[in-house]
Amino acid sequence: MNLLKYLPLQYLSVTWRRVALFLITLFAVVSLQHLIAAPTPAASSLSNNSTSSAIAVASVQNGDQLIAQSSDSTTVNLDSLTEEQKAQLNQIILFAGTFGLLAYVFTSFCLMKIADKLDIPNSWLSWVPIAQIWVMVRAAGKPGWWLILFFIPLVNFVIGLIVFFSIPTSLNKSSLYGLLLFVPILGVFLYFGLLAFT
Repeated sequence: MNLLKYLPLQYLSVTWRRVALFLITLFAVVSLQHLIAAPTPAASSLSNNSTSSAIAVASVQNGDQLIAQSSDSTTVNLDSLTEEQKAQLNQIILFAGTFGLLAYVFTSFCLMKIADKLDIPNSWLSWVPIAQIWVMVRAAGKPGWWLILFFIPLVNFVIGLIVFFSIPTSLNKSSLYGLLLFVPILGVFLYFGLLAFT
């Protein structure tokens, strides 16, 4: 009995690449989760009194309006933060800004590569924020006027899903690549990266 005909060895390298990519993604997501959710010493050293006074209490007033307020009627603004809290806020803003910039540059570059693969004219438009949607719509094989549908609330969500699940089929890949967008944090990188470079 020849078992080699049941083992597609030509696909073995692709499988191992996908397994490695999955493990890298899993490691990155877990690492980012621990980076973001790590408890700080300042948060654990708060006394119960200050913690309980900072808890927001919801009260119903004026019919069905829900108003949230602190139990000691204090408001928190930037001037009332300590230096340590300001430093933490600056780190969060820096991390979010850097991540957003990297995501924009990577997705724009990958979208330009996808447009080049599909011979879409003016692939450089993938670097312009609103025109980027037009490139995605054209890459999905849909008419350009679908760009207008992205500005209609709730309709844009449905059209976005249709476009994101149609782009892989335009590249002769499975439409299930669209499910990568639902992977937390790195899903966008996986989706555009795999479509652009495979």
